Amino acid sequence: MKLNFKELHVYNGVSRTKESIEDVRELFADAIYSAGNGVAALELCRKIYNSDGEEEYTDREVELIKQYASLGTPRFIEAVMTMIDNAKKQENESIQESGAAAGD
Repeated sequence: MKLNFKELHVYNGVSRTKESIEDVRELFADAIYSAGNGVAALELCRKIYNSDGEEEYTDREVELIKQYASLGTPRFIEAVMTMIDNAKKQENESIQESGAAAGD
């Protein structure tokens, strides 16, 4: 799944009327580095920190991202979960298009 922590779309209030795009790579990597346990967390925080835009993440990494994002602020949690949901939808659409093209 491709995720982009360099350009995370974040709402600036509960009303969800204003949105900003924020580079959260260092912030999120530092949070995982501080709160994480084990080699998987260490490698994930390095991967996020060193990413440059969209990066491919495994299912296991996505589960860890959800886990560590849940320790953040509500606006951060919502932004990360929305990014993951949108990436899943995009993957599913890609799979469906590939299947439809193969059936042609």
